[in-house]
Amino acid sequence: MSDGTPINIAGAWGVAEPNAEQWARGEAVELYASRSLRPVEQILLEAHRGPLAGRVLELGCGAGRITGHLGEISNDVCGIDISRSMIEYCARTYPKVRFTVGDLRELGAIGGGPYDAVVAGFNVLDVLGDEQRRRVLEEIRNLLAKDGILIMSSHNRCYVRTPRARARMLLRLLVGSPAHGSPRALLTRLGNRRRLRRMEQGAEGYAIVNDEAHDFSLLHYYISRDEQERQLDERGLQLLECRDLAGALVAEGEAGASCPELHYVARRKA
Repeated sequence: MSDGTPINIAGAWGVAEPNAEQWARGEAVELYASRSLRPVEQILLEAHRGPLAGRVLELGCGAGRITGHLGEISNDVCGIDISRSMIEYCARTYPKVRFTVGDLRELGAIGGGPYDAVVAGFNVLDVLGDEQRRRVLEEIRNLLAKDGILIMSSHNRCYVRTPRARARMLLRLLVGSPAHGSPRALLTRLGNRRRLRRMEQGAEGYAIVNDEAHDFSLLHYYISRDEQERQLDERGLQLLECRDLAGALVAEGEAGASCPELHYVARRKA
C-alpha cells in the first residue's frame, strides 16, 4: 500500500481501467442484491427527502441497494451502472425506476438534467483516477438544478494511514475473508496484488490504493475530509455536511480516522 511518493503515475484512463473491467463483468449481482442501508445512509435519505423527492440520478446503482429506497421517495429516479447484468436485475426488481447502462467516465454524454439530486453511494466515484474524478464532479455540478444536491461517499485517506488499517489489509491479503480463505483464493489475491500495486499512487491531496475489495482486484481513490471539501468547492459545489458511517458529523479539521469511508452532502453553487 502506497501513501507517499508515487510508485507509478498511471494515465488518466489507466487507474479506472481495471475497475471498469471488473465491474463490467457483472459477477457480483447476488452479493449486492439487498436493501440494507448503513446508518449514515438512513440519516441522509431522511434528512434530504426534499430534493430526493424530485428528479434523482443515481450513479453506480449496482443491484439497487439504495435505488429501491430512492424509488420510494421519488417518482422520477434514473439509475446508471457499467454492468449490464446489474442493470437488467434492477429493471426487473424496481420497475418504477428508469435504468441505463453507462460509464462514469462518459457522464457528460448521459445528460438528462437538471436533477434535484445526484446520489453516488458506496464510494463509486473512487473507481476513477484523480483527473477523471475531478472532471466527473464538475459534470455532476452541471447536471444539478439550482440548489440541487450531491450525496456521495469516499474512502477516507486518514483511515488508510493508520496501523490498524495496514494490519487489516495485510491480514486480508494473507488470510482472506471467511468466504475467500482457500489456498486458491490466496493465489488469486496475491496475483491481483502483484498486478495492481504498481499502479498505486500517493500525491499531496489523495492516494490511489489497491485495497482488499474483491480480492485486491480494484484500485480505489482515498481522500481526507478537508481535501474533499476543497475539491468540491473547486468544482462549484458547497459542502453542507460530512458524516462517518455511524452518522456522526465530521467537522472541518477532523480526520475521522477510525472510519474507512466518509459521506458528504454538497449543494450546487450559483
